[in-house]
Amino acid sequence: MEEIQKFYNIDCDESQRLITQSGQIEFTTTMKYLKLYCHKDMSVLDACAGGGIYSFPLADFGCRVTAGDLIASNVAHIRAENEKNPKLKDIYRGSVLDLSGFYDNCFDVVLNLGSYYHLCDEMDREKSLSETLRVLKDGGIYIIAYINRCANYLAHFEELKDNFSFLVNYMKTGHIENSTLFYSTTPELIEEDLRKHHLKLLRHVATDGPMFVYRDIVEHMNGEDFDAFMDIHLKLCEQKSNLGYSEHGLIIAQKGAL
Repeated sequence: MEEIQKFYNIDCDESQRLITQSGQIEFTTTMKYLKLYCHKDMSVLDACAGGGIYSFPLADFGCRVTAGDLIASNVAHIRAENEKNPKLKDIYRGSVLDLSGFYDNCFDVVLNLGSYYHLCDEMDREKSLSETLRVLKDGGIYIIAYINRCANYLAHFEELKDNFSFLVNYMKTGHIENSTLFYSTTPELIEEDLRKHHLKLLRHVATDGPMFVYRDIVEHMNGEDFDAFMDIHLKLCEQKSNLGYSEHGLIIAQKGAL
């Protein structure tokens, strides 16, 4: 957890990550699918809320949102924003590995949009799934984000070509040797993990596509071109042929619907 704390407290301002034009691909795509499943008066747990980038729009839709995060600076940001214009039902600091502050089956929707790809230990990933699913009502909607292993293999291929064993190990384990900061998986592996927890898969989305190819190009697009690009992306993002090379993926599933 120390490596995660350092990353978000020092190296990364999560509240700013998705406001760039290239970051808007992931944000806009995720919001499209959240709107499909998060409706007025639904109770929503945003269990890895970051700076509240999705918590506040969901509250604007009329959802009763509880937002939590492991990182103190992220929680402080959420609290400060909520003080300006109170929208959220509750805000807390805590880990998805321990949601003991909540009863079983108490939320209509649970968002797990961060923890899965920060847990390199398989037992921790299983705990994150079982604990977030514990607080989700039967028939409720579960939405989880992940980082794609194959996309990162391609993204870092050139810079690591002189140490190919590094890439071989990465493809085997899903994380950088001697680091526990990021875990990546594949569309097939995460679907298998979710089915083990008796989830019915409803949607599987290539959230931001091959960002390693077009990040700089997208950043310099004019507004008209970016809108056209997003129209193409949103039409393609559920095609199975696009899942493997998207840097981030999103799965929407239903609890106890098998």
